[in-house]
Amino acid sequence: MVTTMIMQRMSVAMEYGVILKWLKKEGDEVRKGDAVVEIFGEKNEFELEAPDDGILLKILCDVNDEIPISEPIAFIGKEGEAIPDTRPKKLNAATTAATPAKILVPSSIAAKQALATQTKPQYALSRLPGGKIRASPRAKKKAEELGIDLSIVMGTGPDGRIVEEDLTARKRATTQVTVLDERKIRMVETLTPLRRTIARRMTQSSQNPHITMITEIDMTEAAALREDLNKRVEKSHGIKVSFNDIIVKAVADTLEKFPRFNATLSGNDVIIFDDINIGVAMATDQGLIVVTVRHANKKSITEIAIETKEKGKKAKSNELTPEELTGSTFTVSNLGPFQVDLFIPVINPPETAILALGQIKKKPVVVDDTIAIRSMMMASCAVDHRVLDGAPAGLFLAALKDTLESPFMMKM
Repeated sequence: MVTTMIMQRMSVAMEYGVILKWLKKEGDEVRKGDAVVEIFGEKNEFELEAPDDGILLKILCDVNDEIPISEPIAFIGKEGEAIPDTRPKKLNAATTAATPAKILVPSSIAAKQALATQTKPQYALSRLPGGKIRASPRAKKKAEELGIDLSIVMGTGPDGRIVEEDLTARKRATTQVTVLDERKIRMVETLTPLRRTIARRMTQSSQNPHITMITEIDMTEAAALREDLNKRVEKSHGIKVSFNDIIVKAVADTLEKFPRFNATLSGNDVIIFDDINIGVAMATDQGLIVVTVRHANKKSITEIAIETKEKGKKAKSNELTPEELTGSTFTVSNLGPFQVDLFIPVINPPETAILALGQIKKKPVVVDDTIAIRSMMMASCAVDHRVLDGAPAGLFLAALKDTLESPFMMKM
């Protein structure tokens, strides 16, 4: 009996997976639990395992295909067994079909194909040393249907192999060459799986109405608290507490008083969470990720510092688990280390709010009718206007400001 291998959900928020690399090829023998394919899902890479023993009879997806959850990606069975006539839905294929015929900025694969039609020498075609063209069986079939000569197609698959999407893009590119000629192109980059995820999430967020509140926070006392903590933490744990660790704790404590900010909108229901899980935005070489500090309100600043440092190391080496990347109920994004003074954040769906922080700078301010030098920081809080109005957003930010300006009052 043939077993269907499907795109599995590796985290709660995962809606699709991107095929990164097939670890087995058609005809290989596999055993249940063997790693068969590498995928990218919800900002991390995973291996999908064979669900049963048998022969990998058919691979249904090419590298870079975006496959929704539960769609078939391969068939496993006994040699000679009949393979079901089933094909997966592809999100990137649907996107391609909806692309207009003429656009000033064409899709990346189409742009590569259009550049290839200009026969510039730096764009190599997909030929082996002996002159044989490297193309998948489905690409060859598609070329026959569209009447395209494979010898003039540039492959974007593994090692320059021509895949089916290259043919579709090539057909579309013929209507774009004149448009591309209007501009000199330096290079064309295909979005990485991580950037595709970010693009989808940010598009989803932009469709919802936001309202943003801005304030300035005196971080002088927070700086004193940080210095006091680091005298002990650096010696006992070998790390330093950052301002962001203190802010994460302050946010978690403030959310206990404002539970509607720790929520999500589902249809006409506002689901308010009991758990306060703070998402901490981190910049990596691959792009922005958000790691989750679960039950942050029940942790000390030191515990938060230890956890965020550990997850930061794992993020750089791409070792984060799905649980560490999902489940956040409120996000903190700090661009202070990049010398940014203020920015307007975009809510991380399906959350209701996000806090954005700028750099801490010493400046003259009025304190008790006298001018003093204080460590000041700009903060902005964006909320989903479908769930919250301006007044409660202002109250939340004011309460957070009070907490950070009197940080020794926090639950340590």
